[in-house]
Order: sequence, then C-alpha cells, then structure tokens
Amino acid sequence: MSKILASVLPALLLHALVQAAPPPTTPGQPVAAASVAPAPAPVPAPTTQGREIRLADMGGKPGAMRLTRLDGAAMISIPVARRESLKSAMLHLVATNSIALNSRSQLLVRLNGKTVAQLQLSARQPEITADIRLPLEMLKPGYNQLIFRVAQHSQDNQCEDPNAPELWTEIDTAQSTLRLQSELKPVTPLLSDLNDLFDPKQNLAQKFNIITATHPDTDDALTAGGMVAQGIGLKLRYVLPPITQVDARAGSGTGPVPGLQLAGLSDADNVLVGTADELKPYLDARIVAQIRGSFLGIYPMPDGQHVMLVVSGTDARQVTRAAQVFAWQHLEFPQQAQWNISDFTPPELPNYRPQANVATEGTYSFKQLGFNTAPITTVSPAEVNVNMPPDVYAQEDAQMEFHLNFSQGAIINSSMVINVYLNDVFQRAILVEERQGGYYDNYRMSLPLRHFKPGNNVLSFRPVIMPNHQCDQTGALYMSLFDDSTVKVPFIYRFAQLPDLSRFASNVFPYVVHSDGNQMSLVVAGHDSDTIGAAWTLLAKIAQKQTVPMAAAQVTFGKPTVNRHAIVVGSVGSLPTDMLKDAPWTLEKDMIFAGASIPVATPTAESNWLHQQFKSIAGTNRSNTESTYLNTSVAGDAQLSRQLLVMQFRSHLIDKNTATVFVSGNPEQLLQGMRQMVSPAYWDNLAGDVALLSFGKPELTTQRIGATYDQGSIGGPQYLGYMVSRYPWIWYCIVMLALLVLAWLCWRQLRAHLRRRQGQRNIEI
Repeated sequence: MSKILASVLPALLLHALVQAAPPPTTPGQPVAAASVAPAPAPVPAPTTQGREIRLADMGGKPGAMRLTRLDGAAMISIPVARRESLKSAMLHLVATNSIALNSRSQLLVRLNGKTVAQLQLSARQPEITADIRLPLEMLKPGYNQLIFRVAQHSQDNQCEDPNAPELWTEIDTAQSTLRLQSELKPVTPLLSDLNDLFDPKQNLAQKFNIITATHPDTDDALTAGGMVAQGIGLKLRYVLPPITQVDARAGSGTGPVPGLQLAGLSDADNVLVGTADELKPYLDARIVAQIRGSFLGIYPMPDGQHVMLVVSGTDARQVTRAAQVFAWQHLEFPQQAQWNISDFTPPELPNYRPQANVATEGTYSFKQLGFNTAPITTVSPAEVNVNMPPDVYAQEDAQMEFHLNFSQGAIINSSMVINVYLNDVFQRAILVEERQGGYYDNYRMSLPLRHFKPGNNVLSFRPVIMPNHQCDQTGALYMSLFDDSTVKVPFIYRFAQLPDLSRFASNVFPYVVHSDGNQMSLVVAGHDSDTIGAAWTLLAKIAQKQTVPMAAAQVTFGKPTVNRHAIVVGSVGSLPTDMLKDAPWTLEKDMIFAGASIPVATPTAESNWLHQQFKSIAGTNRSNTESTYLNTSVAGDAQLSRQLLVMQFRSHLIDKNTATVFVSGNPEQLLQGMRQMVSPAYWDNLAGDVALLSFGKPELTTQRIGATYDQGSIGGPQYLGYMVSRYPWIWYCIVMLALLVLAWLCWRQLRAHLRRRQGQRNIEI
C-alpha cells in the first residue's frame, strides 16, 4: 500500500493548486483572510480531565500477559497526542507470580528504554499490587513503549533450567490500568496540522459535528457530508468517536463564524460544510470573499482548544471536491489556514487495493508488504502483514513460497530456533545451525495458502534460545530480518459464499472490490439528522476498513443505480419494503430465533471413500471430519426495542446483488446503536446473516437464517470439489447411479458377447 501511495502522492500534489499567497490587492479588494482573520474571543482556562484505560484495551491479545522463562518480556504502547498536555500518568499494576520463585526474582517496568520501577517477586507474597508514577518528561507524542521484563529464578545456584515451567509471572490486564490526566493545548491551527488535530492517539474524549449550511435533503449534500465523515474516519484510523449531523443555526457567534449559534458546539471539533452562498450568513465576510474554488479553511473555536474546519466552494461540485481533498489523509497539506484548490485527481488503484497487499499471483518483497528491516528479539518479534483478498479461495496444493534473508550473531553454548506463527498459530520452525553467525540468503520456506484467511494475516518470527546443557550460560540474541525477503504467491481463485457478515466486517466484502467504491450504494432511508448521522458514522467505519476515500460510492436517499450492492440504513417504517422482500426478516412477519447449536462430527474420509476421492481429485480435501449443526428454533412476533438489527441477503430488486440492512426501532436508537456497532467489541464479532445488538449487553447475538449464494467463480475441478463438500449425498447418489448404469451396460455387452459365441459354436456343430 505504501508503495502505491508513494507513487500517486506526487500526482495528487501536482493537481492540487495551493494558493498560499493572496493575489495583489487593489483598493476596495478584500485582503487575504490569513491576515485579517477575526480575533478569537477570550480563551477560557483549560480544564484537566482524566481517563482510565485497562491494559487489556491497549494490547492486541486478550487475556492475561504471561511472562515465562528466566527473562520473559512483553510490551504495550502508550499513545500520546501532540495536541494534549499530560498532567499525570499513573500505572496501576496487578500481577501474580509463581510461588516457586526465590528472592533473586524481580519485575522491571521500562518506559522507552529506561527502567522506571523494580518490583520484588516473592514466593511468600505472590499477589502484587503497585501504583507506579510514569515520568511525564519521558512520554513523547506518538507511541511510547512500556515493557514488562522479568528476571525469574527458582534455584539459588547458577545451574537452572531457563525453560522451567515454574518460572512465570502473570499481569492481570483486566485489573491493571493506566490513569492519564491531560488537557488540550491552545491551538492556532494550520491545515498542515490536520493529522495532529484529528488524532487517534488522543486520550481525551473526542466528538465531531458535521454542520451543514442547510439540512441535507439532496444527494449532493448527503455525499459531501459523507465524504467529510470518511475523512474523519480515515484520519482517526482505528478509533471512531461520535459523529453528529447538525443544521447550522443563526446566532451571535464569534471569530470566523459571527453569525453561527455556537451553543452545543464548543466541546467538539466541528466541520462546517456548504457553498459560499449558503455559508454567507454564518461566516465572516472576509473569509467568504476568499472562497474562489474548492476551499478548505481551519480556525480555532472560542475555547481555544477545538477547531472549526470550513469545507466550501462556489457550487456543490466544488464542495464535494474540497471534502474529497480533506479525506485524502496521506496528502501533505500546506502550512496555512486557508487553501483554494483548483483541481484534484485521485489515483486509480487496482481492484482489492489498498486493503489487500497481495491481490494477484506474483512475487512480493516484504518491503512491498509494509515491512522494514528490523531486529528480531524475544520482546519484539518480526511481524509481516500479509493481507489477502476477501474472496480468496485456496486449492489444496497451493503454497505460499517464502525466500527469507536474515542474519544472526554467534551462538554461545546454545541452540537457536525461529518459530514461525501465522495469526498466532504455530506453523513451522527454522533451525539456525551456524554457530559462528552469518547471513542467510534466500532461505526457502513454504506455507499452505489455505492457512491464510481472507483479510489481514500476521506472519510472526519468534526466536527461542536453548542452552546446550542446563548449566551453560547463553549469549545475547542478535538477529535481523531484511525487507528484501520475498514471498511467491500462487494463482488466487476468487470465490466466496454469501451472506457473510464476518467477511463484511473484516473487508466490507463485496462492496469495495473496486477500490473507489463504484459498486457500493449507501441508501439513507430517512431525512432526519439521526438517520443521516448513523449513515455517515457507518460510512466512516467502512472508509477505515478500505483505508482510502471511496469517491465513486453512491450515497443517496433514493434507489441504488445499476450494478451496485446496497447498504441500507434506516428505522422501522422508513425502509424500502420492496428491498426487504428477500430479507431473512421483513420486520412484518414472524421472526425465527435460533437456539443453541450442537455440533455433530460426521466421518468423511475413511468410511466414505467416494467422498474422499472426489475431494482429493478436486483439490479440496481439508480434513477428515465435517461438522453439522443441530439447531433449535422458535418463531413469533417480535419488535425492535433498544436494539440494532443487521441483515445481509441477496436482493432481486438490485439485480440479485447483495444488500446489507442496518435497522432500529426509531432514528434516535438507530444513531445510538450505530455508534456502539462500529466499536471493535461489536463490529469484529459480526457473523452469519443476521446480527442483533441489544443496548446494555456486552455481546452481539448472531445467527444464520436465510439461504446462501455464491459470489465469484473458480475452475471446474475446484467447483466440483466445492459442490461435493457442500452436497455430499447428492454426489453419492449420482456416483452410485453412474456405477449402476455402467454395470448394466457392461452386463448387456457381456451378455451380447456370450450370445454371439454361443451362436458360433452352434454353427460349427
């Protein structure tokens, strides 16, 4: 992805005309707004706010943080935003250690390479609770490394097993917290500061208002606001605070918006969207005079801590173009408060990009996959992200062939093994036998393509040092993996079974196969602010998954255009009834609720020989057992109450394309439910074809009700194997019938042959 963006950014910048300096002025002509921006109102004193974050919410893995061996270690990152001023940082640590540890054992807490605390690990007091104040001067803007490292011993002599099972310490990440107190710094914003102002690392609660000059009743206004929402989501990358649609109201404002009512807007960052004529009643006249094309301007809010971004133009087309420039988060914005853009041409990305960094057959370097040459340590193993297409279908014998280039230092009294994990599942080990150290060039390693799931895959290289003898002392680990290592990708079939909300959640499939979103239509089934806010919130989440703006996506109050998959957002009573005819639940008929599913394993290899042979020939022989599920279900009338329902199905109204519906009981609950749904705790658990979010419940209910259908195509033998796996008994019957027909034909031929021979003998006699 980085290579693609690097190649297109110069073109983007060439097409975006920066008018940094105002044109020469003549008497009566307004001067540049940068030099005449209205003085802001007196800035109130900033208030300090606190936030407590569980360590479980800061790490990538659930459960306790377990530190094993003599010198186990683990790391988490502490995000610090540039626009925040930290006032205090307190680590509340809850841990438990083995009762076999002796008095020489200790736990070190290190921040950015410096030890900030040492804790004794004692068998007499295995429960640890400690409050550790982190030095503020060591917490820099960006991601700060917080490392927990142990020195664990169970014997007093020098001869002990470094892998002894009693050497362990567990940090309770659910009870351990990081308490941060901070305040927003006063800002004098420039457009070049956008990535610091819209920052996912901010610890203070964030809110965003998209203020429209007129209520968005047209598709043009809906599209412009949706593009702004995409920009907010893309800049925040992995977090998504509340996004609210607000109608501009006349009032006694200050600064750049003297005609705008600011009540309810001062505690949030705001984006004001509209044409110059529409914004004229609200903006300072000198700013309006500067709008000569697609326009971006950024100004401080009266509190001095939040900002007002103006997205404007002389007509609706220019407003949309300005919003699109804002959404391209990889652009280098000018160091000025205002920007008139005369032209903008977004790049044309290949299909499946940039989500999938491995989209077609070929050879890819680790550099192309986003990996840079890095050391391999026990604390920070080398990790390579291999992002597969969302509809990848693997043949049985297809292999991902890796050619690794790495170096290692001398091995002293020990042996070294590099364990290779894919998505935290062990795959294979690389034995390093060069005791004097050296460089490994083109080391070959293969992994089955079927082990790679659609979407993101993390390939991890984790070294382990083992002493040759129990009392041997091992040296330090020196190893590096180089980014000129490559992976050879085999031919990739594109085939998937839908509906599948889990595939939608991870890759927004099948809506963004084309990177610009020209196969997606977002249907907003309501003109009220809550429904529009819910639709824009969902669009921001989808943009985060796609990682680039979707300029060709249709955002409409009407019907989807031809050859588009539809996403429908609305409340009960506002949804298009003709589209819901194919839905698992039409909201008018009885709803079928599935109960507990009981998996039943049925043998398919040894006993069902024919099934095994078909799958082997077709290349789909994956396992010796298949699981079927016995479901209990109940049907009855049901209504949505404080709930958000998600359904995916094939709709005949849109030429048998896929429709995904988000619906709630009323617009207010729709907005509330959508804000919960886009959080990782719910979004990442979408599955089946129906999902139900109930307010106040931490889990998401999912099930499969409707019929399935195929998306994409594969080769004939592969499709034969797929059908055998899906409908084995039909194929058994076909094979048995074919064998019976063959036996009958053979019997007839043999009978005719015997009759001829019998006739010849009678003639001879």
